[in-house]
Amino acid sequence: MLASKLMAARALVLLGCGWIARRHAAAARRLGIPLLAASRDLARARAFAREFGAADAFGAYEDAVRDPRAAGAIVCTPHDRHLRDALTALEAGLHVLVEKPIAPRLAEVDRMVGVADAAGRILMVAENFRFMPAFRHVHRLIASGRLGELRELHLVARGYRRPGGWRLDVGASGGGVLIDAGIHHVHNLRWWGGEPRRVFALAPPRTVALGGEDAVDLLAELPGGVVGFLSNSLGARGLPRVQWSTVTGTAGTSLADNRGRWVLLRGERGTRLSLFFRDTRGHLALLRAFDEAMRTGRAPEADGAAGRRDLAVVLAAYRSLAERRPVDVEC
Repeated sequence: MLASKLMAARALVLLGCGWIARRHAAAARRLGIPLLAASRDLARARAFAREFGAADAFGAYEDAVRDPRAAGAIVCTPHDRHLRDALTALEAGLHVLVEKPIAPRLAEVDRMVGVADAAGRILMVAENFRFMPAFRHVHRLIASGRLGELRELHLVARGYRRPGGWRLDVGASGGGVLIDAGIHHVHNLRWWGGEPRRVFALAPPRTVALGGEDAVDLLAELPGGVVGFLSNSLGARGLPRVQWSTVTGTAGTSLADNRGRWVLLRGERGTRLSLFFRDTRGHLALLRAFDEAMRTGRAPEADGAAGRRDLAVVLAAYRSLAERRPVDVEC
């Protein structure tokens, strides 16, 4: 414990000790980054700290972010708390890695980004899809021209699952499947295909209790006439968790496993299968990027502006659902 009290200010404070916090804690332990665990339930924070070897545990976020050992915070709380908890960390002088979505409203994102900029602190979104080796490989295929001129992107993640807890409250979640897991695929749609100009979204009848929609089908108009399609569902009974992404160009198609294990390329130059075995979900690379951004002060790839653009697409889709018409995406 003495060593933990004398630790240089490099530790990351985990705000929230739920499921996603466990992913970040496991990555931090592998990278040798010290942790401080914080929960509004002190007993839960202590149990989490014991399990993951955190240097200390706190029952109040305000106390944790003011610990002299802390350099940054990872916000792992429900969506409606992201702004409040990110500001708590930023106002204490910490850099912030906030879980996706960055916030449920654009005005909240703007405030968060403004405070981070004024404080000279890093604000990054925990968009692990950006750092998955398989998805970075797809991006390289597109950027290198191996697929030719882009034509279509199809991103499909469908299965059956019953969420619980705060996700059943639309006030806490800000929506349903699209603003939660679906925003990962929105990010890839933007990253691979460019910024959507207009979206049209439909949702089937609900089969799973959720604060918002349990499934959504989204059609997006991308730059250059490219068409994007996203299908995301937690209410597809009878299906395994089928998750795949295809990017089709004039010279070929890439088919990626959304769990990050392989990418198949077929085109004018034949067929090639690329396999990925390390950090397939990108959590190590994500945390490494955040740690480097804190040390160097350089803006990370998945910064607050990128998180805002992801959210803008989601909110345009929700408006399309409500109004049953195509909607332009707010810049």
